[in-house]
Amino acid sequence: MQANILTLGKNYFATFSELPLRCWRGIVLSLIEAIFMGIFYFLSIYFVQVLRLDIATAGSIISCYGIGAIIGGFAGKLSDKISPRKVSFACLFVQVICYLGLVILTTKNLLIINVFILGMATYGFITSNNLWVLNQCDNNEKQKLKVINLMSVASNLGLGISGILIGLFSQYGFSYIFITSAILLFALSSYMMLQDVKQQPHKLKKIVIEKKVIQEAVFSAKKNTFVIWVVLFFVLLIGSIVSQRSTTYTIYLESAFPQLGIKSVSILFTLNTFLVVLFATSIGDVFSKYNKLLMMGIGGFLIGFGMFMLSFSHVFFLVVISCIIYTLGEILFFSMVQLVCYQNGGARNKGQSLGMFRIFYACSRIIGPSVGTMIYHHFGGDIVWYLSGIIGFLCLVTCNYFKSLA
Repeated sequence: MQANILTLGKNYFATFSELPLRCWRGIVLSLIEAIFMGIFYFLSIYFVQVLRLDIATAGSIISCYGIGAIIGGFAGKLSDKISPRKVSFACLFVQVICYLGLVILTTKNLLIINVFILGMATYGFITSNNLWVLNQCDNNEKQKLKVINLMSVASNLGLGISGILIGLFSQYGFSYIFITSAILLFALSSYMMLQDVKQQPHKLKKIVIEKKVIQEAVFSAKKNTFVIWVVLFFVLLIGSIVSQRSTTYTIYLESAFPQLGIKSVSILFTLNTFLVVLFATSIGDVFSKYNKLLMMGIGGFLIGFGMFMLSFSHVFFLVVISCIIYTLGEILFFSMVQLVCYQNGGARNKGQSLGMFRIFYACSRIIGPSVGTMIYHHFGGDIVWYLSGIIGFLCLVTCNYFKSLA
């Protein structure tokens, strides 16, 4: 038994060994930045309890973070023109200024501007850093898919660590957290600026790719563009389903299982994070050999079906099963989406394609909660879950129909 466990663990960690060292640097940067990004989820507490703003004002300030996140997606296009590394450095430095700004700013209008810029810089870093890490991979789809999943693992793990650290250091006050974050982010941005980023072998490889792209037929370019727009359309729809987890999902759980209350939400969110961190890379390896667009459709279907199960999950065990199904879909969908966008972006527009993914996903985080809560309020939670199932099924059918294009 012990030998089997050791073999399983050895095989699990062996899947990470083939990645270049530069990829790991970017993944670690993603982990560290996610820890600081987790502060965003506590800003509403800071605005209400420390600055004594009312809840409506705090909500309007927080919403500007999402608008800034949409603009931050354009960092992908900027990365194509300059370089992903320089854009990442600039985004980290802007975050330093924003966290220092949170210490001294107290008026609504200035906080709105500050939080807007913070959202823009945060998503700008995510976009440019993801592009940089993918560019370090060999021309190997399996390796790129592994990197995408590891970036997701790093992000989830970072957010989890952030919650623990803020819980530990909140006794010192939010100003201490903001100033410490600014200092550490400044050190991180300085490291990036001083780091040697010469990549001559990679540049040679890129030139070869560009020559190949120049020779591609116009039809092929149009096909790639069409695939990207199909993908982005479902990012908007499936992202709207995912965004229910911060609104209608939590409301439903607390009302459906009053004996558990907020514990039901905590259990399922912890389970989701645990599954992503532990199994995202392994699941990506298993499904990497199949058609990427079809796997994206299956992922979208599982997300929708996982939410649809809530309409008949009257015992908590079924909700746990639905969470497992949803998480499997989340891993498949978002990893395949990013890979398809990157692969179909063209040699000079890969950053733009990844940036568009971030823009559409950020839009879904704004549209989804408002539409979902409106439907929940007027028609009840079951209608939200039914619509989620329909969207998931539509995603599967569409992706299966166009799978030959990917």
